[in-house]
Amino acid sequence: MKAVTFLCLAASLLVIAQGESTTTEESATAQDNDKSTTVGGSTVSKTPEEIRQKIKEQVEALTETCKTQAKLTPEQTKIATNMAVPKTEAEKCFLECIYNGIGLTKEGAFYEQGARTLAQQRFMGAPDDLAKANTMIEACTKEVVVKDANEKCGLGRLVRECFVKNGAKINFFPKP
Repeated sequence: MKAVTFLCLAASLLVIAQGESTTTEESATAQDNDKSTTVGGSTVSKTPEEIRQKIKEQVEALTETCKTQAKLTPEQTKIATNMAVPKTEAEKCFLECIYNGIGLTKEGAFYEQGARTLAQQRFMGAPDDLAKANTMIEACTKEVVVKDANEKCGLGRLVRECFVKNGAKINFFPKP
């Protein structure tokens, strides 16, 4: 359950990041008229539940893509749905692929704006959860710094470590 919440947060960043590049009059008109928005060429409803469902679908598709790229076994892919810190290079690369795909990381670093945008959309209508997410984002913006350039996919490990540490500290992740 913790990982699903985390991945939904992460996937929301992807939805938002894709939406940043779609700024046409048509999109604005759609938002004003039918409470939907065009994101990445598809229409996304603005209701929180529909956004969460769309994010879940995107995370599932991204998980399959990243699993193939990282050459993970089905057992190893479970790291996507739990809060374990990756131990193998394949697990680190898998998580880094997901984080890049959803916009939590960009150009080899934690992407604060993408994380904030994702949190804003994911926790629409839940100000307490949004505040917790923003606290975690502030911490991770400072803590997620790649220091060992020789560690392959170290960013995947660093982001996960930060989310586990700070998510637990602020009771962000629900109990299973």
